[in-house]
Amino acid sequence: MRNPGLYGQPLSPGQLAALRLAASGYSSRQIAHRLGTTEQGIHLRLKEAAVRLGARSRTHAVVIALRRHLIRFDDIDYPDQRNAA
Repeated sequence: MRNPGLYGQPLSPGQLAALRLAASGYSSRQIAHRLGTTEQGIHLRLKEAAVRLGARSRTHAVVIALRRHLIRFDDIDYPDQRNAA
């Protein structure tokens, strides 16, 4: 991920919320709907979170956030698979 100027900066509340929902298995579209923003905005939040965490991908960012206790397993909301669309 680019923009080394962001590396190590704290995550914003919006980035943490997006990471929690990503960890829960929600798609970017579903996250955007739940947070009241655009899908493109979610992509930006997750990309910036990944840069700040030094992650190589969205999944890696979730793992790092979990390991650093920035998000917790207790925060993860597993969506109903029948309504996952």
